[in-house]
Amino acid sequence: MVLAEPLAWAEQQFGRVSLGDQRRTQRLVPSAARIACHPEKSFPPIFDWNELRGFYGVCRRKEVTLAAVQKPHWALTRQAMAQQPWVLMLHDTSQMDFTSHTARQGSGPIGEGHAQGFLQHNSLAVVPQPRQVLGLAYQQLKVRPPAPQGETCAQRKLRERESDLWLEGISASGKPPEGSCWVDVGDAGSDIDEAMGAARQAGHHFLVGAAQDRAVRLDAKPRGPEVGLRKHARSLPSQAQALVEIPSRGVWPARPAMVQMAATAVWVPAPTEVRQRWEQPIRPVWVIRVWEVEPPAGVEEPWAWMLLCSLPTMTLADINERRSWYGGRWMVEVYQDIEQNGCAEEDRRLETAEAMGACLAVWSVVAVRVFQLRVALEHQPAAPVATARERAVMQRYLRKKERTVRDCVRGVARLGGFLGRKGDGNPGVRSLWRGYQRLQEMVSGFELHVCP
Repeated sequence: MVLAEPLAWAEQQFGRVSLGDQRRTQRLVPSAARIACHPEKSFPPIFDWNELRGFYGVCRRKEVTLAAVQKPHWALTRQAMAQQPWVLMLHDTSQMDFTSHTARQGSGPIGEGHAQGFLQHNSLAVVPQPRQVLGLAYQQLKVRPPAPQGETCAQRKLRERESDLWLEGISASGKPPEGSCWVDVGDAGSDIDEAMGAARQAGHHFLVGAAQDRAVRLDAKPRGPEVGLRKHARSLPSQAQALVEIPSRGVWPARPAMVQMAATAVWVPAPTEVRQRWEQPIRPVWVIRVWEVEPPAGVEEPWAWMLLCSLPTMTLADINERRSWYGGRWMVEVYQDIEQNGCAEEDRRLETAEAMGACLAVWSVVAVRVFQLRVALEHQPAAPVATARERAVMQRYLRKKERTVRDCVRGVARLGGFLGRKGDGNPGVRSLWRGYQRLQEMVSGFELHVCP
């Protein structure tokens, strides 16, 4: 079921956590169920004082880390991944801003260094077709150390770097089973040789936005001539065209665009700073270029993508598939918006980085649940719906029978203010989480009435 009953869902996600004492697990599970019912609310409306004190006590224990809390969820996600022929692991780093939390301890600089908070790196597993959210394959919460004054480039490379988040996120999920292909998808920040190597070493494939104008070869011959990646990609003739939807960027709204597409194989040698570079193996990679020739009037520059993929991309179907996969990166960005805005993670107040990490670990899994509901509306419209009581309450209140996920989700959204007019399209995440919170309050009242 897409909408599992909150307590049953919490037991599935957190019932097998190992926190050093079974009583902590027994406290965490009902706490997570309450949070799942009201992900946007602050602590006092969710818990009474004893429950809140107990939840705080669990989060403050040294054994209760983000990894300890989320480990069962990661395992469930990876089990689901193993049952799919194709899985995209969408990787991205976001910044959690806790500057206004003046009592915090253990956070670090974010942004330009004037704000304080954490770096969160998400590895979100999704099925490309039909699109489904399986869950977090891994998550990291890191503190960025202040850069030492006068640090040289060589010294910076010796200490832990933010690019290591990509390597850990790629490697942590392990190797896929036979018959399942996992593809690590990242934006231009993941265009580093180490990340590509980590993906292939883990048995994954990769699809990343090209940021570096690296030297590439046009064949696999050792010590062959090298050319610049961008110049070579831009020289490729168009193989086909397609109408795509370009997402909004800053002040520019989303718009349709006719784009040209081309792809070819190149061979990527080891970076120039690697010792004995000529003796290192070279990596076959397909460069994919998608570009707009004639942007509409008023647009400053034409839209374009340049991608690197380890999967052979030789046919028009291959190019369209890779383009669609990379276009699906919006899912991890929407997930991060659900975390930070829908679930109000940055409004949580615990005194230390360790306790904050344990708290955010719960909310991050709750955010997965909210996102699964939203994606199911578009891509699993005929799936079975949730609990009988939730359906009964919605049917009584809305005076309409809810049969499928589409009916159910739109019913939830109507409780959250969605009008559902003919031209309104699908409801947004905000109306969904508001409606779901209201539904849980109505279900509680229903239970008090029928089970006094």
